[in-house]
Amino acid sequence: MSEDKAIFTPSDFIRYVAENRKVSVDTIKVPRRLLMTYQRHTYEYAKKLIDGKSVEWWMYGESQPFCIGRFNNVEIGLGCFWIGVPASAMTLEEVIACGAKTMFEVGLSGGLQTFLQPGDIVVVTEAIRDEGTSYHYLPPKVKVESSALLRNRLIKRLNERKIKYFVGSVWSTDGVYRETRSKFLKFKNVRVLAVNMETSAIFAVAKYRNVEAASAQIISDVLTETVWLQAWGHQSIREKTEVLLRTVLETLSES
Repeated sequence: MSEDKAIFTPSDFIRYVAENRKVSVDTIKVPRRLLMTYQRHTYEYAKKLIDGKSVEWWMYGESQPFCIGRFNNVEIGLGCFWIGVPASAMTLEEVIACGAKTMFEVGLSGGLQTFLQPGDIVVVTEAIRDEGTSYHYLPPKVKVESSALLRNRLIKRLNERKIKYFVGSVWSTDGVYRETRSKFLKFKNVRVLAVNMETSAIFAVAKYRNVEAASAQIISDVLTETVWLQAWGHQSIREKTEVLLRTVLETLSES
């Protein structure tokens, strides 16, 4: 049975943007390599690393900034996506329509395991789909996983630099205040490392659109059976995020 086609596509939206700005649709392009961030500090630090220049035609302005720069003489696009599954998936669809083919997500996650501390790095293998957006792209039984190529390249670089990290799955949810005790125990007991709000849909869109996507997360808070321990202000989180960004950019800039 053929797939039920969408009424309008990301490419239709890009054509609308071009018409609205009175420019050729061919000028609305982004580099093949893309770094996705969600926090403004993360974006601003990465922008400095690539000497990024803001894109004039970008649809969302400074509310969701996007720039293009170079790292190791390789062109890279950089976006600060809105937090949450539907918004991040929507923007990813649009940048894929503009030419993005290889992408790395750097975000924040809540640790589920007792051995994880604020500032720890998690290289994601798989995302557990506990949200709604990914089910518009893939059947329920389909797993969503990171690109093994990108993941292994990042791991190699982390090892070379003797940077501590963990490898494993994350739980992605769109119900922040419905992270219940039973769900926590379910995922903790099967060794899921962390919880966030975007990665499963990022992987689902990438799989559906046949592009490469990987993810690395910084532990920013810790979830236990009885309490949520917030730690976003820790200096270790900022420092490890900056280390991770440089390493991810080195990975993205590989041929």
